[in-house]
Amino acid sequence: MTLEGAISIDVNRRESTLLSLVGMRLTYAFNRFGIERSEVLTLCSSISLRLYVPDMNSKSIRLSFATLLAALVALGTAAPAQAQLGVSAGLNFDSVGDIETSTNTQANLDNSTGYHVGAGYDLGFGPINVRPGLFYRKLGQTYEFPSGVLDDGASADVAAWDVPVDIRVTLLPTPLVSPYLLGGPKASFLQSDLDELDDELEEVSYSFVIGLGANISLGPLFTLQPELRYDFGATDYISESFEVGGTEFTQEDPTLSAFALRLNVIF
Repeated sequence: MTLEGAISIDVNRRESTLLSLVGMRLTYAFNRFGIERSEVLTLCSSISLRLYVPDMNSKSIRLSFATLLAALVALGTAAPAQAQLGVSAGLNFDSVGDIETSTNTQANLDNSTGYHVGAGYDLGFGPINVRPGLFYRKLGQTYEFPSGVLDDGASADVAAWDVPVDIRVTLLPTPLVSPYLLGGPKASFLQSDLDELDDELEEVSYSFVIGLGANISLGPLFTLQPELRYDFGATDYISESFEVGGTEFTQEDPTLSAFALRLNVIF
């Protein structure tokens, strides 16, 4: 297993009907790879995804993959033949406020570079594209707790499953390189490897993304999309005041914002 994440598959019959509809929509996207329609429908009618981080198992967040794909079906009903699947990876530079304690002990946030990986589905509507996706993100901040607060003086990391919906507007539709602007909402489902901190994280945090990128065509096989992105935190990701190890902490800014560099590969 890689990237501290894993996917387990379990049967969920209640979603079989919805997933069958999704399968019909995905058939068009997969047929270029020689995957039969019957295989897609069989797969989609029998599985749902349960996403979790094994080292952060205090809050096993269940994301219904069927719900995400249902949004793709709704968008895909009007999508032309340019609909394409893609994979993405990049670096994120998260920015959160300082933390203060109710005692004289010192606590801080150790800044580092985080990362994110995931996949998206690019739907073309002429100069406007809609790209929903699903990403695993390791935040670039580590909570450093002073000795005495926890038995082992441990630190705590935070990760998230992100569900963004990017809307891209092409600025200059040239054949090889086409710059574009992007924006859209994003929902983040947060987890921590420390139980006490995990309990203080919001179930879901919302943000709004803006950015710019370029569509670089490399022939009929695939397209590259390098992007510079910025996430504006719209809702809190953690309680303003929380307690860890019997010590009360105050988060100066409980919203989560970040710069990110991303490369999308569209097939």
